[in-house]
Amino acid sequence: MFCVRQELTNLKAANAALMKKKVAAEAAAKEAEARVSKVLEDADVDRTKLNKVVEELKTARATEAEARARQAEEVRDGLTTSLNQLTTDHDYMRDHGIAHIVATILYAPENATVVNELKERVQQAGFKAGYSECLSHVNPFYKSIFTDERSGFHGVDTEALYAAAVDAYNNLSISSIEDIDKCLEAEDYVDRLRLLFN
Repeated sequence: MFCVRQELTNLKAANAALMKKKVAAEAAAKEAEARVSKVLEDADVDRTKLNKVVEELKTARATEAEARARQAEEVRDGLTTSLNQLTTDHDYMRDHGIAHIVATILYAPENATVVNELKERVQQAGFKAGYSECLSHVNPFYKSIFTDERSGFHGVDTEALYAAAVDAYNNLSISSIEDIDKCLEAEDYVDRLRLLFN
């Protein structure tokens, strides 16, 4: 149970960290959407003003104004593209990315090996403790003293083996997590995660 509880705690912590990143990504998407809306509004206002100038002046200033309108439209298109990319990235992380990260942790060979070792050591320590507890209850009723010599763990320090397994689990390093961390540190982390998981 300790192992499962510890693993659950670790997964909850990883999930909480991912949720924070998700919230940050959503906030960034909302902020970008607000900026796009403002830029679109400004671009529409600029376009109206520039059309009046073109009609009134019909000069070189009209050409310059058209260039500015094109530039504002390009900025708007760029921001719209950025917003669409943020939305796509957010959807990927929500629908696939987080699940891939959790599965990577759960099904990592390093994790499975350490968890199996920990389970085996827990069973051994529990068996030996139960055997000793049974002897402590039985011996008062008999004149001869029963010992654990017949136990498969006679002379084995199962508690030390269990403590070593817990220590190994707590110091577990999963190589695939390092790859995920490298992806998450990059600006285009979603694209890198897609490549990593595909």
